[in-house]
Amino acid sequence: MPEIAVLGWDPMITEPRELLLRDGLWFEDGPVLPVELSRVAPQRYLTLALCRGSAPVRVYWSLMGTDSVGEAVWSLAQREECKPENIGFLDLSTGEHWCRTVDEYLPEIRRWAEARNREGTEIRVVIWNDLRPDFERRARRELTAENVIAYLKGLRPEAKEKAREYILKIPPGIRTPILDAVRGMLEGLR
Repeated sequence: MPEIAVLGWDPMITEPRELLLRDGLWFEDGPVLPVELSRVAPQRYLTLALCRGSAPVRVYWSLMGTDSVGEAVWSLAQREECKPENIGFLDLSTGEHWCRTVDEYLPEIRRWAEARNREGTEIRVVIWNDLRPDFERRARRELTAENVIAYLKGLRPEAKEKAREYILKIPPGIRTPILDAVRGMLEGLR
């Protein structure tokens, strides 16, 4: 039966909550996408997002526990606490897609999915969190490790604690220049 694959790079992997995954297994050999600590969460801490111009990293993937694209998109939107229109997708059979953040990486996602299919997985649709990065607009600073660290250090104590919790839940396989710098000063977020 053709499958729906979900891409991930954040605490969704370690804490899927109610996400409708087929068996709960995440694989570390997803496509290479530009991800960075570049989105301001409603609670003011920073989250990873697809970010044009950032260094590409290999992301994780899993199979959804439904064959309904609508249900899969809804499940991911609920897990990521966003609207369904903030979920990107690529339908391999029709070529239909939705991606507002890094659409130039759609061919990479397609190549990756087709390679999985040649290995025996039958992926027909790939979905992912497509929330836009907004650090530069909301923090009014250039997206650099120094500026991100300064921003995080300036948060109120409860937001600093949320930032620490978020960062500690990111799988160790996700490594970006800014995330690595923040991980290096994590104790300073107390």
